[in-house]
Amino acid sequence: MTIEAWFEPARAFIGEPTFLAIRIANAKPRALPIVRISIRLPEGLDQTHDPEPTAFHGHRQRTQLDGDAEAVLRFPVHPRHRGEFWLDRVDVELSDPFDLTPLRREIAVERPLLVMPSPRGGVPLRMRRWLPFGAPVPAARLFEDSEHFAGVRDYEPGDPMHHVHWRLSAHAGRLQTKTYEPTRSAEVLFALDLSDGEPFWEKADAESAEGTIGMASYLARQAIHAGWRAGLVANTHLRRGRGPLRVSAAASSGQESVLFTALARMPNQPTDDLAPILREVGRRLTRRTTVVVLSPRPGSSLTHEMERLRRRGSDVVHVVPAGAWDDDRGAT
Repeated sequence: MTIEAWFEPARAFIGEPTFLAIRIANAKPRALPIVRISIRLPEGLDQTHDPEPTAFHGHRQRTQLDGDAEAVLRFPVHPRHRGEFWLDRVDVELSDPFDLTPLRREIAVERPLLVMPSPRGGVPLRMRRWLPFGAPVPAARLFEDSEHFAGVRDYEPGDPMHHVHWRLSAHAGRLQTKTYEPTRSAEVLFALDLSDGEPFWEKADAESAEGTIGMASYLARQAIHAGWRAGLVANTHLRRGRGPLRVSAAASSGQESVLFTALARMPNQPTDDLAPILREVGRRLTRRTTVVVLSPRPGSSLTHEMERLRRRGSDVVHVVPAGAWDDDRGAT
């Protein structure tokens, strides 16, 4: 007897159909007349959209299985909010036709259900025109891929100083600039402001922060679908004492999972102003990185940092999350 349990999909947005799948395989020729399955769901994960208060919060089902057969049962689950949901176990009970000698087994669900937020109210077309990866603006420019070194050439006015090959310049007696292979794969850095202005300790608003996180989740999905590498920085932290939340825009296969896990798990309370965080991150930005700042009401310090990045040649887009739009705001 083989029993497996998993969520499908393992990563979903709020409102998407989500199921807990249980596969039961009977390799013996003798049938299983009684198979009982009991699933106790954690807080925040319901069996229906609007469940009524009951003593048992979860799913229960009785079925049977023929010999040399297998069955896959899917139980719907409905998350109430974003986050990570772990199941302690799934109880499976097998018994004889007279239910005299039941055999119980506990099945662990190794991977959690990762529920990501969804944007509130959608994204207007006027905002998409400002985004480099949104319709109708394509990501058609060529960029230098810093991970693929191509060679060196003589320094030309306007070359970034962090591209200067200092050791070779000392050997040649004149400045030499490193060159890289061209690529169309650009990077986008989402900078999330979870406060509703400055200073953050006076402008904390959990509802506004949830709207910002939801919009970032939607835009990150659009950027990755368009072939962009997506990174994240926010004025909050996952663990106290670890500094602001950061996810680099790396090209590894698991980077997308890291990004959406951070969006699902991050708190909705700011721990600092976004301006000093953006100032520090901006020192290491490359020309192919577009900064998308999601802030309901950027203060004077954050506005100054966005203008400073623009003067340095970076593409900076300010996006106002849903719920904070008015006639004069949206994306700039």
